[in-house]
Amino acid sequence: MIITLTANPAIDIYSKTEKLEPNEKLRCEKPLIDPGGGGVNVSRVIKRLGGESTAVYTKGGHTGKLFSDLLKKEGVKEDPVKVANDLRQNFAITEISTGNLYRFGFPGVELQEGDYESLLEKVDECEKGSFLVASGSLPPDAPADFYAQAAARANKCGLKFILDTSGKSYKGVLEEGAYLLKPNKNELKDITGESAETREQQKSVLLNILDKYPVEIIVLSLGGEGALLATKGKVLHYPAPQVEHVSSIGAGDSMVAGMVYSLSKGEPVEKAILFGLACGSATIKSPGTELLQKKDVEMLYQQLLEQTSGEGKMI
Repeated sequence: MIITLTANPAIDIYSKTEKLEPNEKLRCEKPLIDPGGGGVNVSRVIKRLGGESTAVYTKGGHTGKLFSDLLKKEGVKEDPVKVANDLRQNFAITEISTGNLYRFGFPGVELQEGDYESLLEKVDECEKGSFLVASGSLPPDAPADFYAQAAARANKCGLKFILDTSGKSYKGVLEEGAYLLKPNKNELKDITGESAETREQQKSVLLNILDKYPVEIIVLSLGGEGALLATKGKVLHYPAPQVEHVSSIGAGDSMVAGMVYSLSKGEPVEKAILFGLACGSATIKSPGTELLQKKDVEMLYQQLLEQTSGEGKMI
């Protein structure tokens, strides 16, 4: 079983306009409206891959109802926590004349103290052995250690806790422990306070985390350069499929979704990371806020298997 946890969901609005110009009324194409936020996107991708998950998120106001309706339309199972305020909205615009993508993000809604406890109680209800994927930013007023609290509850309940977030949201997580962390280079610095630009520096930092803390796996995303897989005493590099870069929106969430979906089927982590990379690249080649297509994932995954023989390069 896979459960995703999203404390700060958003309705994502995407459109195109010919050219961005100041002080002008810009005529845009018909918008695409999607339910978004880290964990929610993970659940949406898992559904597209043919899997099932339950999306736990905060649902409030008129936008909360729209959000729920959009999830149901995609066939994603939900278990929301009802809150008082409307959900936030984000929007992205592609400038047709240049192909540039502009992304506008808004802060999350304020939650009440009891709302965070309600989210954590959802963790307590998860079936032992399930994968719990906590992903995305936290609302502005959230406890800095919210994800650490979620990790503690997940570990107590025998869940496999997976985290993909940034900044101060990592506070206390290492001490509580996790099954899998998926930072990028900037987020690795958020976790450790250390800058790691070279492969050797990255290897040293990753192995140090695994040696000091109860973390089982770290996948360091390197964008177009692929990813590093760090397990106890070993770091391997895996390449990313080369695709036309159209939009990176949702690519990281897609990578996480691919990995957890693969792991939930009993695949080893070495294959799961390749499937995750295929999912991330499949989303990168999709326009705007659109997520991957399963047929693209299958094609890219087979390419990676042939390219690597299913094995990473030792660092």
